[in-house]
Amino acid sequence: MRELTSEEIEQVGGGVGLLGAGIGAAIGGGSALFNGASPGQVVGATILGGVSGFFGGIATSSFAGSAARSMFGTFSVETGILSSAAGS
Repeated sequence: MRELTSEEIEQVGGGVGLLGAGIGAAIGGGSALFNGASPGQVVGATILGGVSGFFGGIATSSFAGSAARSMFGTFSVETGILSSAAGS
């Protein structure tokens, strides 16, 4: 049995999307909060920001193929726009 490389651990662990989700949620919720949004709008922007960051994290990962990068990149942009709309 051999040790896994860092890249193999990253692929199995799926941590790429989770980091992006945390960053996206913080940005989406924080921007809505600082713009005086209602609590419901802040929650919506946080959720959609997290989804956007999750897809963006996958789209920029080194192990995703070009078709997957395009698809997840598109999802990231779409949900980022929805997050902006939810927070305003």
